[in-house]
Amino acid sequence: MRVLFIGDVMAEPGLRAVSLHLPDIRHRYDLVIANGENAAKGKGLDKRSYRLLREAGVDLVSLGNHAWDHKEVYELLEREPVVRALNYPPGTPGRGWWRLDVNGESLLFVQVMGRVFMDPLDDPFRTLDALLREEKADYVLVEVHAEATSEKMALAHYLDGRVSAVLGTHTHVPTLDAMRLPKGTLYQTDVGMTGTYQSIIGGEVETFLARFLTGRPQPFRAAQGKARLHATELVLEGGKPGSISPYVWEEP
Repeated sequence: MRVLFIGDVMAEPGLRAVSLHLPDIRHRYDLVIANGENAAKGKGLDKRSYRLLREAGVDLVSLGNHAWDHKEVYELLEREPVVRALNYPPGTPGRGWWRLDVNGESLLFVQVMGRVFMDPLDDPFRTLDALLREEKADYVLVEVHAEATSEKMALAHYLDGRVSAVLGTHTHVPTLDAMRLPKGTLYQTDVGMTGTYQSIIGGEVETFLARFLTGRPQPFRAAQGKARLHATELVLEGGKPGSISPYVWEEP
């Protein structure tokens, strides 16, 4: 099974990159998953941004700490293959995992949110333990949406040998540490952002700079400009993790 995971799609440049490039390479992959929590003008997911991702060839969209920024997301969570963090408290709308079946094989996709420098959700370690006891699949891919690299690494080592791959998102900065952990799990600390890198984590430089220079809140505006698509390719075969490699495409 060949899987492409696209890192945080950021605003219009990110949507444009996915729409321009993914259709050209979609035939290479059995499944394409994208983090879309910043797709709608840089914060949250709405129906339009979800539709553009799906039309480009994305099979499943994950969210993150901006999951609830648009009211339309509630309907998407109810009806569409959209996943929010598993470790939200019981009763939270939507679901934190999704099963995808391709050519007689199954992949269980799960997202958890970190708690270091982020909202204090339920324990992602034990929340994952509970799910893995209940749900079985040929392959398991865990997305860790977290700020601290140490927390992402800790979760990966905790899950090593029990899941196929652990991929980090949220910081919008790709890491060059794609690897196989000692017990076989594939890992990358952060897949990176799909959007314009002439920015500050996808935001307009001027307004972000003003936050640091004045110490006062500033309106958020997503940056515009040429985009890069950052993703990670996973090859899973024979019920085991195969290989992991970063994938980058830049808008001409």
